[in-house]
Amino acid sequence: MKRRVALVTTLVVLSLGLGGLFGKLWAQKTGSGLLQSLQTFSRVVDIVMSTYVRRIDPDKMIRSGIRGMLGSLDPHTEFLEERELKELRVMTEGQFGGIGIHIGIMDQRLTVIAPIEGTPADRAGMRGGDRIAEIEGKSTENYTTDDAIKVLRGEPGSKVKLGIARPGVRDLIPFELTRAIINIKAVPYAALLEDGIGFVRLADFSKTATRELSHAIDSLFDAGATKLILDLRSNGGGLLGEGRDVTDLFLPPGEVIVRTRGRIPDSRHEYLSETPDVHGDGFPLVVLVDRASASAAEIVSGALQDWERALIVGDTTYGKGSVQTVHPLGPEIAVKVTTAFWYTPSGRCINRPYDKESAVIPDSTQDTTRVFYTLGKLHRTVYGGGGIVPDVYVAYARLTPLAARMTRDAFFDFAVDYTSSHPGLTADFRADKAVLGQFHDYLMTTRKLEFTEAEFDSSQSIFEREIEREVAAKLLGMRGDYQARIRRDEHVRRATELLRPVQSLDELLKGLK
Repeated sequence: MKRRVALVTTLVVLSLGLGGLFGKLWAQKTGSGLLQSLQTFSRVVDIVMSTYVRRIDPDKMIRSGIRGMLGSLDPHTEFLEERELKELRVMTEGQFGGIGIHIGIMDQRLTVIAPIEGTPADRAGMRGGDRIAEIEGKSTENYTTDDAIKVLRGEPGSKVKLGIARPGVRDLIPFELTRAIINIKAVPYAALLEDGIGFVRLADFSKTATRELSHAIDSLFDAGATKLILDLRSNGGGLLGEGRDVTDLFLPPGEVIVRTRGRIPDSRHEYLSETPDVHGDGFPLVVLVDRASASAAEIVSGALQDWERALIVGDTTYGKGSVQTVHPLGPEIAVKVTTAFWYTPSGRCINRPYDKESAVIPDSTQDTTRVFYTLGKLHRTVYGGGGIVPDVYVAYARLTPLAARMTRDAFFDFAVDYTSSHPGLTADFRADKAVLGQFHDYLMTTRKLEFTEAEFDSSQSIFEREIEREVAAKLLGMRGDYQARIRRDEHVRRATELLRPVQSLDELLKGLK
C-alpha cells in the first residue's frame, strides 16, 4: 500500500511539476487558463489513483486522457501507439515484411482473398479462396484479420508455417513460407482500352506513387495511347510530396500545385510544378473521383481542374484537405497533429468543415457565396468550402434491395466453388444464364436466402458483374479483377465516351462553363 501511495505521489508531483513548467511557458501567451486546467487535470489524476474502486494502470489512464483531448480537435489529430505507428509506416512507405496475401473473413473463416503477384505466397501456389485453418500449428478459429496480420507479418527471412483448407482437397495443405519485403503497388493496374485511350489506376500516394505512375504512363503511350483516364476513386491519399509530384507530371513548370496555410509560419508553403510533361500538356485527360477520394487525391484533382488540365468525372470528393505532422514521443508512440489546410491554385480550401456535434462532415461545396475561378482561358466558376466538385457528375448505380442484403462472401464463395469445378475457365468468362441459374440455386440452398423471382431478376446485372469479378480474380488475381471490373464500370464507360471523339484537351473541355 505504501508503495502504491508513493507511486501516486510521484505521478502527481510530476504532473504538478509539468503543469507548473508548461504554465510558465504558456502563461505569457494564453494567460493563467492553461495553468489552471493543468492543475485541475493533475488533481483529477490524484483523486482517481487514490480513491477509485479498482487499481488503475496510470499509463493507460493518461494515454486515454490524451486520446480524449486530441479527439476533441478533428478526426485526423491522433495519439499513435506501436501498432498504429507501424500501420502508418506501411501506408506511407508502401512495404512491409510478410508473405504477400490479401486476407479477409469469409463465411466466418480466415480466407486468402488473393495472393500478391511475385510474393512468397504467390510463388508457393496459394490461391484466392484458400482458408487459413492453422498458423504455426494453432487453429485460426475466431481469428480477426488484425490477429492474423500480427503473426503473418514479420522480419524478412523468417519463416511461418500454415495449414490451408482448399475446396476439393480433403486434408490441410501444409505451407512453409519465408517472409520477404512486400511492396504494395501504388499502381495496381494499367491498360490500353480502345481508340488510343489508356487507363491507369493510382490506389494511394505512398513514396513510390510518382515513380510507378510515371512508368505506367510511359508504357501506355509507348503502346499507342494518346488519351488517358487516371482513376483516383477511393484513393485515400498519403504523402503530400507525392501528391505534388504526381500533379507535376501533368503541368508545365512554374504553376502552383497547392498551398498550405496554418497558424505557425513553418506551415505556410507554396508548391510549384518544376518538370515539363514528357508527353506534352495538351493530351486529353480524364480524372475519375468519388466520395472516397481524399487528401493527396484532392490535391491532384483540384490542381488539374483549376489549371483546366483535365476533366474531372465522378462524384464530389471527401474533403480531407489538411496536413498532419507526426511528432515522436518515444520509440513506440507519437502524436499526429493537424497543422495546416490545403488550398488549390485558385484559392479553394480543400478541407470540408468537421461538425463535431453531429460527427458528420457537412456538404459545403454548394456554398455559392464562396466563388473562385479556374486559371486557364475558360476562367470557369468553381466553388470553395471543401472537396472537389466534378465537372461531369456520374453516380454509382444503386443496389437493389436483394443485393443490399448480401455480403461479398456470397459472390466470393460461389466463385471459389465454381472455378474449382470448372478447371477449363479462361479470362473471357461471362456470367450467362446458366451461371446465373447456378447462383440462384446457391443462394437458396447453400446461403438459405429468401427472395422472390422478381427480386432476383431485378438484380441480375449486379450479380453478373460481381460473379465475373470474383471468377476473374480467382483465375488471374488482381489483374483479372480489374479487367472484369472495367468492362461494367459506369465511370470508365462515361470517361471513354467523353474521350473517344476528341483529339485534344481543348476539345475535351469544350462546352464547360
